[in-house]
Amino acid sequence: MEVHCTVQNCQWWDDNYCTAKSILITSDEIGASLPESYDYPDTQSIVDQFGETSVGSCEATCCKTFRDKGTP
Repeated sequence: MEVHCTVQNCQWWDDNYCTAKSILITSDEIGASLPESYDYPDTQSIVDQFGETSVGSCEATCCKTFRDKGTP
């Protein structure tokens, strides 16, 4: 599967493709209660904790996989 991404300062960015092993996308409502980002293998525990979510539009979703390239 290809995941296209234009956020060049993300550590998973590779010439407009996401190379993350796992991607966590959730509703803004749940995302607001979580830390800024999650790495694989943390994503499965969040899915287990919150289960399925529903939103009305793409604007109500957030990606919690982003991590700035400069972050250790």
